[in-house]
Amino acid sequence: MAWLQLELETNQTQAEELSELLEQFGAVSVSLTASSDEPLFDTQGQDPGEDQIENNNKKLWQKTRVIALLHPDSDLDIMLVCLRDRIGADNIYQHKIELLKDKDWVGEFKAEHQPLFFSDRVCISPSWCDQPENNLPTLVLDPGLAFGTGAHPTTSLCIEWLAENDLSNKVVIDYGCGSGILAMVAALLGARKVYAVDIDEQAIQAARENINRNNLTDKIVMAHVDDCELPVADVMVANILMNPLKDLREKFSQLIRPEGDIILSGILHVQAEECLDAYGACFNMDEPVFNSEWTRLHGIKK
Repeated sequence: MAWLQLELETNQTQAEELSELLEQFGAVSVSLTASSDEPLFDTQGQDPGEDQIENNNKKLWQKTRVIALLHPDSDLDIMLVCLRDRIGADNIYQHKIELLKDKDWVGEFKAEHQPLFFSDRVCISPSWCDQPENNLPTLVLDPGLAFGTGAHPTTSLCIEWLAENDLSNKVVIDYGCGSGILAMVAALLGARKVYAVDIDEQAIQAARENINRNNLTDKIVMAHVDDCELPVADVMVANILMNPLKDLREKFSQLIRPEGDIILSGILHVQAEECLDAYGACFNMDEPVFNSEWTRLHGIKK
């Protein structure tokens, strides 16, 4: 059957309420995307896995596009009047209505999400795809089930480093693990023990499910950061954001052995120099590696 798509532009203050109202009015799905062009990141210390960036309900774009999928018999004239009445007409800057022809939505979604390969050493694949013919170590991770599936630059930059370096028999800490994807990659690539910690209970639950699903519970310790005594590690990867990275600099230094590696991401390219300066006292830092507006930093403990 065909569907009606209602697209509304609003502000970051009203976007969540507008989304909830659309669901109350019968929308079968509601999504939030950028209408303004500023990068979305939370300066209060939230982890930035790609789905967290896309779904963070604590900070949205100054102009946010709210897109609702509705049944074709929905009375959009009445709905728009009700929405404007509830959140204020001035808070809906513009709207667009489109009739979407019927198509295989599930098939289209699956076609858009295919296996990702990193340095011919590891594959991250949705469950509906066939395993690689060359028996490449593979993580099964479905989009939508967790924070982080490898597609966002902050995640892929870290995976690339892990895939390009020897982790055999090493102890690794994934600090701010989100879905657990980096911890699982490290385990697949030969790490002896991996400690995956986060502050978000939803992320911790998702990570445990992913680790169990991929049969990596023997190699990965999963815990809330406040409930886990972390060892001194050979490698630490932290895909979080600039402010928490700066706040955690001394703690990270204590958790990495001399000549151990630190990999930092979740940093905008304009923040790279500031982060390099912050970590330069304890680490010999390499030149930044960029992907889109994001940066990966690597350093060796002095």
